[in-house]
Amino acid sequence: MNDTDYNINEIYRKMLMCLPGERRMLMSFSMFDLSAKLMVCSIKKKYPEKDFRKQVFLKLYGNDFKKDEIEKILLSI
Repeated sequence: MNDTDYNINEIYRKMLMCLPGERRMLMSFSMFDLSAKLMVCSIKKKYPEKDFRKQVFLKLYGNDFKKDEIEKILLSI
């Protein structure tokens, strides 16, 4: 879903492109770290510790495999 006006997106993109590449890269690392922390906190709240690794796999790759492949992978985790 994208409910942002095209002109606003263009202004934002131009602002980002004015930043040095190193700064943009650091911003992306920061966003990645935040999203990883949010995912970990969410999983820890909902599932027991013993299922943590399985839930991380499902969250990251659950849509990339067929159901039978997922079951086989989860058995090996």
